[in-house]
Amino acid sequence: MAIVFLVRGIAADRPLPVPTGSSARLAAFVGGPIRASVISFAVGTVVLVLLALVATRGVVSTGRLGSVPWWGWLGGAVGAGYVASAVAAAPRLGALNLFAAVIFGQIVCSVVLDHYGVLYREHSLNAGRLAGVVLLAAGVALVRFY
Repeated sequence: MAIVFLVRGIAADRPLPVPTGSSARLAAFVGGPIRASVISFAVGTVVLVLLALVATRGVVSTGRLGSVPWWGWLGGAVGAGYVASAVAAAPRLGALNLFAAVIFGQIVCSVVLDHYGVLYREHSLNAGRLAGVVLLAAGVALVRFY
């Protein structure tokens, strides 16, 4: 069953270079990466609201919003920082260099979160996982310098 979720995870992030590249191009028309990111988030918000209305048949549950812990609200803020940073970096790095760096950054963050059991079930760092991170770092270097 884990393989199904691995494939879904790969498929979920596969198109990320497309919106990042289109937002980077948009930035040239609207005055910078922050404005382009705002527009990107606005369009995404509209799409998600419509999807939520269709998926939930118009029923929105807000009764438990007050009980969400403080860290439960960080996803949007971290996502906004990611989008603005990626939009600013995309024209300078290109898709391959940017996403090699993004993936490496995600892996390093994931190792820490998994090792300490923050937000996810604990998975201790071991030699195999460390070797994987080192190989990914080598991949980033190869993509960047060759």
